[in-house]
Amino acid sequence: MLKNKLPLLCLLALGCDRSGDDLVPQPNPDFDPVIEIGKLNTISEAQLLELRGEGSNAKEWCESSSDNGQRNCFYGILGQAEVGIKGGATLTFDGTGGDVCIIVDPESVFWNQAVAANDPEPRYSYPDIEEDDGDIDLFAGMSAYYTGSPGVDVGDFRGFYTDSLGNQIEIEYGECFQFGAQSGMNNAHAGRAAAEYCTINTANREGVEYTAVLESFSVPLDDAGLGFGVILLEGTCTDYSINECTIYGDSLVELRDDKNKVIKDDEGFIETEVRSCTLELERASCEGKLLEFCCLHPDMCGEDANEELCLPIATELETFCDNPDNSRYCCTE
Repeated sequence: MLKNKLPLLCLLALGCDRSGDDLVPQPNPDFDPVIEIGKLNTISEAQLLELRGEGSNAKEWCESSSDNGQRNCFYGILGQAEVGIKGGATLTFDGTGGDVCIIVDPESVFWNQAVAANDPEPRYSYPDIEEDDGDIDLFAGMSAYYTGSPGVDVGDFRGFYTDSLGNQIEIEYGECFQFGAQSGMNNAHAGRAAAEYCTINTANREGVEYTAVLESFSVPLDDAGLGFGVILLEGTCTDYSINECTIYGDSLVELRDDKNKVIKDDEGFIETEVRSCTLELERASCEGKLLEFCCLHPDMCGEDANEELCLPIATELETFCDNPDNSRYCCTE
């Protein structure tokens, strides 16, 4: 009887050799794991269209179009926090007296590889490179209830009180209810590399300060730096079509000087530029041209080119980039 169990015991023992450390990047001293963005303005739909029109210059638009000395949006890089410590960014904004939509988009582009046996979606059947994707979880509430220290440690919006029987009761003061971030699921985080958003109702709280927490759930394995973009929009999130193309250029690369040191601006934020070709990849993913893009630039999409998918459109691909309407999806770098 014991002999029959030995192979199983050996398999169980071998399974314990895997620690999973290879799935978590080591902290990179060049990237701060906790940053304080400061106060952001709530922008209009017209300003959002301006931002989207800037493409790879979106970060520069956020900095140059500031009002009242405050940024209209923010792009930055978060590092990997030490084990057991929460990492992330915080920002504040003033209640407008109406609805405010908070949107954060972590790098890079994410899509599901089609695995359905019936009616798979061809444009999503090209594999994704997981090593360049990150994940940010969004929380928000009135600053008076926030427990963290901006720029030092990441907190939450939970409070506690003791009732007359001596029981400690937890109260959730967070107001970031994420409706529809995941299809068919309410108040669920959006997941890896997907834009996350929620609406905050600031009725009767005009001028009251709110805090938004962008908690880094996972950091990309390729460089241990998590690029992201964040904006605040007037109105509810349902007023907008929110997807990968709402915030362009969130996959960032840090700028370095001739001594290979990271360059920072006057406020201490890392100077960045958009990672090569990711803007074209974002557009292709969002506008239904992902398959064509991936067949032309397989190194941007997955480890191996999928010949079965690309061969049927090989003739079309020969002249795809010659069409001016398609040039926005073609990498020239």
